[in-house]
Amino acid sequence: MKFQVRILLFALFVIVSTACAGSAPTAASDWQTYTNSEAGFSIHYPSTWKMEALPDQNSGALHGVSLKGSEGGVELYWGTGLGGGCTPEAIQTIKVAQGELNTCYGKTADGIERWENISKNLSTTSFSARAFTADTASSSHDVVLQVISTLSFP
Repeated sequence: MKFQVRILLFALFVIVSTACAGSAPTAASDWQTYTNSEAGFSIHYPSTWKMEALPDQNSGALHGVSLKGSEGGVELYWGTGLGGGCTPEAIQTIKVAQGELNTCYGKTADGIERWENISKNLSTTSFSARAFTADTASSSHDVVLQVISTLSFP
């Protein structure tokens, strides 16, 4: 009888543990972090992605970095000289670590997705990001949005 009770309790523990496990974390443990303490933002991205500094724009007043992988990429910009318009029907919200930000969503004729003008005014500068998929695979869509969902402004 004791053995049956132990088996039953173990089975119950496994069922409850599995049911309470919840969804996967927003960033896998092998992801890297890009932090810009000067501008005041941080983002996580897959370790398979490459980070590179983008050339300064607006006479050196606008800076950027690119995070790219086989699924797509995210470009982050901060400084002076950000801008861009969006038609009202293309405005959507996108999840970031501390809520949502507006974005200008678009899809090209070949199915590549773009999220442009993901913007926020920071305490010392302006910030904007753009994200894009490299193909039409739903897995690429998911990874790019997972990266953007880790964007935070500590």
